[in-house]
Amino acid sequence: MKKETEGIVRISNLLNLTRQEFTVLEKQVFILALLNLKNYQGFNLKLDNDEVIKIEFSANELKETNRERIKDALDKITSRKVHFDIFTKEKDHVGYLVPFSYASYTAINGAYSKICIDINSRVKKAFFELANGFTSVDLKAILSLKSVYSIRMYELMSQYTNQGNWTVKLDDLRNAVGLQLLEYKNYGMFEKRILIYSQKELWEHCGLHFEWAIAQKERKKITALTFTIRTKEKQERIQVNADIKTTMEYIATLTPKEIAEKSHILMTQYTLSAEQKDYILSDTNVFNEFIRVHAIIENMIERSKPPKDRTKYLAKSLGLDKVKF
Repeated sequence: MKKETEGIVRISNLLNLTRQEFTVLEKQVFILALLNLKNYQGFNLKLDNDEVIKIEFSANELKETNRERIKDALDKITSRKVHFDIFTKEKDHVGYLVPFSYASYTAINGAYSKICIDINSRVKKAFFELANGFTSVDLKAILSLKSVYSIRMYELMSQYTNQGNWTVKLDDLRNAVGLQLLEYKNYGMFEKRILIYSQKELWEHCGLHFEWAIAQKERKKITALTFTIRTKEKQERIQVNADIKTTMEYIATLTPKEIAEKSHILMTQYTLSAEQKDYILSDTNVFNEFIRVHAIIENMIERSKPPKDRTKYLAKSLGLDKVKF
């Protein structure tokens, strides 16, 4: 059984913010190559720029099983470019590197299959040096994503998760996810095909949630976005609290008779004694806590993570197990 950290890939932030040309399968090979370079990565490294790094890993680590598609990906990956486009007020720097100088696939039926990769010596700093920051991503999550744009959004969002937000020029974001100049140029299509689609994939497979808002406009043209990034667990807590607030605000609008009727309906979902029901209804604080805990339980059920025994969960949350009736 692998340790959790064994599937964590470290990407230098310099490399993470580049424009990349990979397809989904090529990107998976790229990430597996990075995973196998862990022993070379570090801080303030003294790099030998003439040494070619050779790595190999099992082709079974890819989700793809079609040999022809694997061979096609390896054939093309040795010409794929990683673009370093850096623009500041003082300097423009545009360049690219080809990370892989050699790639091969070997398979023997019923025995093994492996992929061999040679890392171009010129990419060592971008691949190995972590002193200027790095981003950790989960290999399992990346292998579960169906779009290369979702993979790039996952890598970019992961870089800024700790900060909680990220403001970026729209052109820089388009460049980072690998869009061509005229591809999804219309903002509505970009939002639908890239942002909304990857938001759904990252929620389902990567444990990440992000939202976006317009940060800057030039006349009617959107030029920058601000992303709010949270872990799935944190976002679920926010949603639960919002649901509880909405429920409590709704309860506050009801008459005592309506509250009694609604409470009776809710309590039928639990195996409570008559004394326990009376206790909940007789104390405003306990009743409010009952509504809050019920909303939490409903949310847990929606997420397919229900408590083993909802009545016991409720009773313990309200302290009913410590009250003598």
